[in-house]
Amino acid sequence: MGKEILSLIRASGASGMAPDMLMTSLEERLSRSTLNRQLSALVAEGSIKPLGKGRSTRYLSTTPFSRAEVDAYFARPAAERPLAPFREELLEPTPNIDPERALRCTQIQGLAYKPDRKYLAQFLVLFAWSSSLLEGSTYSELDTEALVKYGERNPDKPMEDALLALNHKLAGQYLWDHRELSMETVCAMHDLLTDDHGIMAEGESDHFLPKAQRGRPREFEDVNLANSAYIPPFRPGTGHAQAVLQQIIDTAKGLPPVEAAVYLLTRIAYVQSFANGNKRTSRIAANAPLLAAGLAPFSFVDINKASYIRGMAAFYELGSMHVIEQAFIEGYARSIVRSSNLPAALRIQNDDKQLVEQLVDYVNSGKRSHGDLLRDFLTPGAGS
Repeated sequence: MGKEILSLIRASGASGMAPDMLMTSLEERLSRSTLNRQLSALVAEGSIKPLGKGRSTRYLSTTPFSRAEVDAYFARPAAERPLAPFREELLEPTPNIDPERALRCTQIQGLAYKPDRKYLAQFLVLFAWSSSLLEGSTYSELDTEALVKYGERNPDKPMEDALLALNHKLAGQYLWDHRELSMETVCAMHDLLTDDHGIMAEGESDHFLPKAQRGRPREFEDVNLANSAYIPPFRPGTGHAQAVLQQIIDTAKGLPPVEAAVYLLTRIAYVQSFANGNKRTSRIAANAPLLAAGLAPFSFVDINKASYIRGMAAFYELGSMHVIEQAFIEGYARSIVRSSNLPAALRIQNDDKQLVEQLVDYVNSGKRSHGDLLRDFLTPGAGS
């Protein structure tokens, strides 16, 4: 019975479970006193921890879901997984990337190029290509570069893929010039990302929206996610979508830059504030706090696509940050290596994969076990 109780608490994610909820879930197959003894035993062994006191006490798991557990959960079709309704508590600053790991992401940028206008051109190509790829685009990096830099569309590929890349370029340019995180900035970028430029017939592609829905939080539009047990909030006529988006923006503005980036990446997509284009908006918005702090932006070209998709789904349905946190850390470390002015000795003696592995190890552990190699990347005062 102890394992079943622990399983229920772990499945509740960041919200935890109250004893009354556990009794209901267990169909009252044990007495309240027996449940209390089981909970006490799990607390004593460190598997769970109490939150709150008295009748408001809830129990949370102290061990996050492992990647193997998440993968096993998603091995079941969406129709066979329990429904996962929207949870207001996931709008809180936690769960999120571990604060110490987030800080160390800022400390491995000692060789990174300054994100200035000269850097912008390459960033726009990489961001437009990679973010579009996550949406299912067929455009290659070369296709995207020809379009972004020279305005040349590949005539053998769908028009919607060209528009998708173009929209990412325009949104990236807007962000570069408007780095202050605000409702106005987020909505303006969403408008740019979902514009069909009057070319696509309405309803022909789900990448674009009618003018009336672009850059405006949804009010009467319901959103259903394919192949997911998650149920986004739908409270028509209440202004809820705009209110929670404002709450997310306000919360992010109070967080350190990398924590804010991961928070925006997960929460904007989670609440589905717009009728479409939410993940695209979350990816561009995640760069706002990075750029505002003078840190290297994240193009998403280096993120593992499968881990990104699985990580976002795990947050939606389980409230688990483990997979998306690690996908972000590895992808961001790759972006930093890609955008760093590496000394010739580093380029000769190490390949990019080795450099990334060592940076990821430092971010996750804080251990400076790679000597001079790691020292080159660390900013002054970083590490121990």
